[in-house]
Amino acid sequence: MKHLVYVACAAALLLAGCGGGNSNNSTVPPQQQAATWYVTAGAAADSQAVQALQYYPSSITIDAGDSITWVYPAGEPHTVTFLGPKTAPPPPNDPSVPAPAGGSSYDGSTYTSSGFILGGGSYTLTFPKAGTYTYYCLIHGEMVGTVVVQDKGKPYPQSAGDIAKVTGPLIASDIAAGENAVSKFPYTSGGTHLAAGISQNLGAMPFTNSSVVRFLDGDQLSDTSVTIAAGTTLTWTNLDANLPHTVTFGPAGQPFPEMPPFSPPSGGTTYDGTTLVNSGPLFGGQSFSLKFTTPGTYTYHCLFHDETEGMIGTVVVQ
Repeated sequence: MKHLVYVACAAALLLAGCGGGNSNNSTVPPQQQAATWYVTAGAAADSQAVQALQYYPSSITIDAGDSITWVYPAGEPHTVTFLGPKTAPPPPNDPSVPAPAGGSSYDGSTYTSSGFILGGGSYTLTFPKAGTYTYYCLIHGEMVGTVVVQDKGKPYPQSAGDIAKVTGPLIASDIAAGENAVSKFPYTSGGTHLAAGISQNLGAMPFTNSSVVRFLDGDQLSDTSVTIAAGTTLTWTNLDANLPHTVTFGPAGQPFPEMPPFSPPSGGTTYDGTTLVNSGPLFGGQSFSLKFTTPGTYTYHCLFHDETEGMIGTVVVQ
């Protein structure tokens, strides 16, 4: 799969020295060079319809002085955030969340974050001090990782090859689970109750490791359009506790408006194609209903997931 990431680590070098001016030679003991390890921050199906929401691997053991590079292959943004002195991560709608913080190394003393990264970006930190460090994605509460930093020169419990062997199957399994969640669509296909996203737990806790970022009116990923008669009310329910979504209609025939994802509800509960209607953020299990009064073809968006993941649906009113 295109989203599988190859992992590499620097090999140890043997350094030798010699004495000068006499026949006595001395040998410098072998020195283990600092290594760079690779972790995948989220992943996705090629269509971006299914997002894998985990760090792969979620726990890694390295030596003091080593670095980790996190790669971000998916269209869904993620952060790698170490709290330092903070006792809890900031909420996803905190204005500071998208921005990077801290420097290029982490020793447990300073809040350090990649900020939002997606679509092939990367982020690297060096770990100079032994310890066990937990990190978070500030967008996705289910994404929690651990870096165990042992003393410099201590043998690694895993190799780069070991990480590669487990990473690919874990990502593939999580994406398959997301794809299978679509078959759990609980409403009448082609009806008036739609899913605004779906995952294995159908909007209930606990979190799962994958999400489908699509509006669905059936049990296929392609079921993103619905046809209704004028005067019909549609209801959307977020069937994914992992991710918030919005149901947002702009004025028909005009460019879709630029709006912050956490914009509050606006526009009321009826739509005739001339105004902006926004559900506001819908979290797992929450619903939004809208009555359509005027014939036409109307496109709507999730403000969180329309641009990079393609979460856009269509309502045809006859």
